[in-house]
Amino acid sequence: MHLKPVTVVDDISPEEFKTKYYQPQIPVVIKNFAKQWPAYNKWTWDYFKEIVGDKKVGIYNNVKSDAYTPINKADDYTTFGEYIDMIQKGPAAWRIFLFNIFNHAPQLTKDFTWPDAYMKGFVKCLVLK
Repeated sequence: MHLKPVTVVDDISPEEFKTKYYQPQIPVVIKNFAKQWPAYNKWTWDYFKEIVGDKKVGIYNNVKSDAYTPINKADDYTTFGEYIDMIQKGPAAWRIFLFNIFNHAPQLTKDFTWPDAYMKGFVKCLVLK
């Protein structure tokens, strides 16, 4: 495997992105892409706790599954706010999966825009209610 460094840019026009990176399929990191979104400063752990902290989430441990481990069942349950508190303390032994925050707080979709000028094909169905 031949690894190469990834180009990092602060900003880039849609045309330059398409020509230099998208069409030739070369990875690039765009550092300031989301800075104009309300989510950039608004989305904090405290904000998420405020709007969906009371929602119940299934949590899963790090124990390797075997043939006798039930599937599609959480190992325990907590609130999203308690989960945030847990992961803010450092590495956590618990994970959450398939928690679609947009189902519980659809107003979050107003805090960012899709980069359609850069490329198409994003799956935009975030709210599944």
